[in-house]
Amino acid sequence: MNRRLVEAAPATPRCPSRRHDRIHFRRLADATTLALALVVGFASISCATTPVPRGSATGTPMGDWSEWQTLAPLLQLAEHHVQAPTQEALSEASTLLDEGKFLDADRRLARHADGTDRHWIAVARADVAALHFTRCIRGVAWRLENAGPEGLPARQTDFSNETKLGPGDVSVEALLTNLDAALAESDPALSTQARIARARVAAFASQCAPTPDVAQMAGDSMRRDLATLVAEGHLTPDLSYLWAGVQLQEFSGAAARPFLLQAREGGFDNPGVDYTLATIALEQREFTRVDELAAKASEAFAAIGDLGQQAQAIFVRGEAARAMEDFVSARSHYELAIRTAQGHLPAMLGLTQLTALERGRAHASTYLNDQLLRTLPKSPLDEAKASETMRTVETVTALTGQQLDLAEICRESLLIGIDQHEDAVLRGILYYYAATLEIRLGDYVNARGHGVLARDELADAGQSDLIDIDGFLRHLDAAP
Repeated sequence: MNRRLVEAAPATPRCPSRRHDRIHFRRLADATTLALALVVGFASISCATTPVPRGSATGTPMGDWSEWQTLAPLLQLAEHHVQAPTQEALSEASTLLDEGKFLDADRRLARHADGTDRHWIAVARADVAALHFTRCIRGVAWRLENAGPEGLPARQTDFSNETKLGPGDVSVEALLTNLDAALAESDPALSTQARIARARVAAFASQCAPTPDVAQMAGDSMRRDLATLVAEGHLTPDLSYLWAGVQLQEFSGAAARPFLLQAREGGFDNPGVDYTLATIALEQREFTRVDELAAKASEAFAAIGDLGQQAQAIFVRGEAARAMEDFVSARSHYELAIRTAQGHLPAMLGLTQLTALERGRAHASTYLNDQLLRTLPKSPLDEAKASETMRTVETVTALTGQQLDLAEICRESLLIGIDQHEDAVLRGILYYYAATLEIRLGDYVNARGHGVLARDELADAGQSDLIDIDGFLRHLDAAP
């Protein structure tokens, strides 16, 4: 997979990066699996006492995605397992969801949170929260709101300490704890529904978590639940999409593709499906198909106002054109991607490679240096600007992947005019990442020299704790 797809990810809540404390080489996952979108899916399962046909009225295995927007599949299944008052609450919540009253639906369900059928209520509330929350607050709570005349606001993460928790905010820990209790019950139908709900909640929790450890635990939980659901044949459309991401990250595009198609056949209409299929087609050199899928995804992302993902889809079209040696079209796509999302780093590197082909490596390094400096925060770099600078430069260096010629161009671009920068923090950051590229290129002598310069620059600026360069140098000295 082309590692310059690293920025790709349909809209999933995502934590803002914390401080780059004492880092060496942070591994960046391939783009299409960084954050596959998650909403909610359908699950209908036969139970032991009263057979319920698997699938929905549309005939889609495990149900059609549109049906889950109002919890209709859960109602169909729960009526064989819950008492009349609980079924009535579920039905009323479904009606409220259909009317866009998402907060009211959760409140209606919450009245039965401690009743006999509390485990089914826990599953329903988890599904409502995962599908409809609008804000992830510091990774500990999700906000539910009723839709206004213009619908719901765009989903976002909020790590501001000034944001107060309100009556429509649901505890993520409570959701997961209640689902764990439901999974401990002996009812197979309930266990399957709870596992589906937990996979959804954990997926979001892994992307918007209060700490890295929580993110890791949530991600591990999601993978375990998905693996069980795959083995049991209980993947819903949205979870098929998530499992495709796992397959893409751990195996290959070929392994992911059937699950993407399964998600689409189940009505999962997130444009990320077509985008991810386009990246797989690119890996498999099906370039005409890449252009068709990426163009469709680009239009869909534009329709929902996601400029970042629209630019990414346009960039993929540029990659296909460049692979077919249609350099005019490739340049057009790359430039459009940069105009769509200013500072789009993969497109910037695409133009760098075209410049190298057309004018040579020196011009390409100069071009990348100029574009990168325009993208980086302006000096002087305070802590926030320094972190942003590190994220940007680290991403650029990671996007070069195993393309050693591009890595060499990138290294040269970081060092152009470096002594002319007045900000010692900027010089230290650029020296450090140039050194990381030199290790990849096998140039350990210059890597050590630039590592020492990075350490000295940051020390002079009083920012020695920004990067663990001493640790970097120790690892370098221990290398064979």
